[in-house]
Amino acid sequence: MFTEEEIRKIKELSEKMEIAKTILPEVLEIIYEKKLFKVFTPDALGGLELPLVDGLKLFQQAGAIDGNVGWAVTIGSGGNMFIPLFETEVCKDRFIHKEAVIAGSGKFGVASRVDGGYVISGEWKYCSGADYATLFTMNCKIEESEEIVTCSVPRETVEIIPDWNAMGLKATSSHTMKVDQILVKDIDTFKFDLFRNEYELPVHRFPFNSFAEASFFSLCLGLMEQFIDEADVSLNRKSDVLSTERYELVKLNLNEIQSKLQLIEESFYKLVAKLWESHVSGEVLLEEELNELTSYCKDQSSELLLYAHKLIRYYGMGAVIETTSLNRAWRNLCTASQHVFLTP
Repeated sequence: MFTEEEIRKIKELSEKMEIAKTILPEVLEIIYEKKLFKVFTPDALGGLELPLVDGLKLFQQAGAIDGNVGWAVTIGSGGNMFIPLFETEVCKDRFIHKEAVIAGSGKFGVASRVDGGYVISGEWKYCSGADYATLFTMNCKIEESEEIVTCSVPRETVEIIPDWNAMGLKATSSHTMKVDQILVKDIDTFKFDLFRNEYELPVHRFPFNSFAEASFFSLCLGLMEQFIDEADVSLNRKSDVLSTERYELVKLNLNEIQSKLQLIEESFYKLVAKLWESHVSGEVLLEEELNELTSYCKDQSSELLLYAHKLIRYYGMGAVIETTSLNRAWRNLCTASQHVFLTP
């Protein structure tokens, strides 16, 4: 998916993006041109139209290049799951252009029913991609009934509060969005169980929580891959000053963890592929099967963190300097693993 030149360019800009706390325009252009915010968007809307497993492997690949880019692609394409929920003309208008991407939050604002729609207000934290999103989605509680309505609003109606100050994934612009007394027409609201257009793909009916768990875990596989690569580069850079015994000890642990990562990866994709095959065959996925995926993603996320913490201990004070690639890769993995879909 990525050329060697694109990989080199992204890696060269990794530190600059972290300092700028955003995905830089030249990297965004790579994402746009390769349709990486449209992994699960139909071809008719300019998307890649990938099946689930192929999309997850793409998330992993992006994360292995750069954690911030991997997160942006994963979150951005996650919004593709909303495509069938809009009416046809609204959907085309919102998603046909190459820069189309959603930022949103599952937190709650407030909505008041008016003729033809809702007036909404609120603040929503952790809206990844806030710097470049073209559409924002949010949940609101309707004051008159306490029911939930999910709304979408264009970028120009949203105030961005730049408050994302996490230890890792610093360039994901996961800021707070705010709206105050904004009118949202009924046509710009949607329900997760109501499909309203012809742009539906098989992935769009895959259970959403399971989709999200698999997406974030595949990303973490890529982040761990990058961490191991950076650890290997750092070790080889120090080979002239380390004793043979020390070098071989660290190399042994690094190789062992890399082998464990490969086994985790193989088991994960085997599990997802089994669920996907049943899904596209029209079978109803059993709760026990979905729970197995949930447990696997959560448990193995914890395992990846343990492996990373074990390995970074061999790198001494150099590993705690935030400007090093090794430290950045470690922080990104730690941060991504804290997502609610992956925590115990």
